[in-house]
Amino acid sequence: MTDPLDDPAAAMSAQELFAAEGLPFPPVPDPLGSALQKQGNGWYATRPVTSTPYDLEHFVAEVETAPGVVDYALVGFDGYGTNTWAVHYYLVARSLGLFIQMPWGGAYTDAEPARADIAGMFDWAATLQSRLQQAEALHTIPDGMRLVVCASRLGHAGWRWIRAGQDADAVPWNPAAGMLSAILAELDDLASGRRRLSAAA
Repeated sequence: MTDPLDDPAAAMSAQELFAAEGLPFPPVPDPLGSALQKQGNGWYATRPVTSTPYDLEHFVAEVETAPGVVDYALVGFDGYGTNTWAVHYYLVARSLGLFIQMPWGGAYTDAEPARADIAGMFDWAATLQSRLQQAEALHTIPDGMRLVVCASRLGHAGWRWIRAGQDADAVPWNPAAGMLSAILAELDDLASGRRRLSAAA
């Protein structure tokens, strides 16, 4: 994608933009999906934001230091130069802060493998949300506790649970290696009632 999203995309909806790129649309739950508004050249969000999507660390830090941040979704494409481009899918909702950033559109990105990787990641994200909702319904996740997942191929990756008001610097990240399976396995335990997270400090 050269500037992937120069003006032919100006009047497109978020869904149309992903379709134009030959990509599936990320699993954004209602009512957030219908609230997406164009925020920049090639990306959409359900609320005003103060940083471009490429600055993933800004969004992760926000959700960890401001537990009362309003639920939101951000989707689209952002980057710079000829090769530093990515698809972004950020979702903050109740017990989840999910931040996915994967290469897309750069001069040296092989489109077909990248498309398959992105589709697989979006499928995984849908499964994660389903299992998390099951765990929430069983109350195995205490109020104010959030799973933060940072899945970036361009920067930091890892995952951890953060309680409201907790100092995130004191909570180690679980490693990125094998994290997709590890997260779903943990959520399986929570969704089945085999495990319950503690609200204790």
